[in-house]
Amino acid sequence: MKQADIDEIIVVLGYRADHLQKIISACGTQIVINKHYEYGKSSSIRKGISSLQKEVDGIFISAVDQPVPSAILQKMKAHLEENEAAVVIPTYEMKRGHPILLHASTKNDLLVINEETLGLRSVIRKYQQQITYLEINDPSILLNFNKQEDYDKNQGGFK
Repeated sequence: MKQADIDEIIVVLGYRADHLQKIISACGTQIVINKHYEYGKSSSIRKGISSLQKEVDGIFISAVDQPVPSAILQKMKAHLEENEAAVVIPTYEMKRGHPILLHASTKNDLLVINEETLGLRSVIRKYQQQITYLEINDPSILLNFNKQEDYDKNQGGFK
């Protein structure tokens, strides 16, 4: 994300935060702790959004196990700036990928998401008429490293 000139990078930690914070602190990103991580991803998204300190044009929502090259993030950022989209979703061969990029105008919606109302999906549904799909010629947007074997098989996502 730093290589993509993302102005503010917030890493939200929950489970094993103490251990992970020691590793991540060397990266020079803002780290916030979600003490309520057991309530699901929505609680981490809310924590990250509420920790924004700068005015932003867009908000990437990215999981740690879904890395993508910085060039893709730059394309998505440019696409958001050039279009009247509330949500930018990358696609590869007509399959939705990640991360997603939301316009700053969705910030208040992101601050109130919860698992009971389908979390981030509820925001995407609300803005379904304002979604743009950006075709990316790179299958890395579909990768998800849930296990070490997934990472090893895909050489970290960047062949």
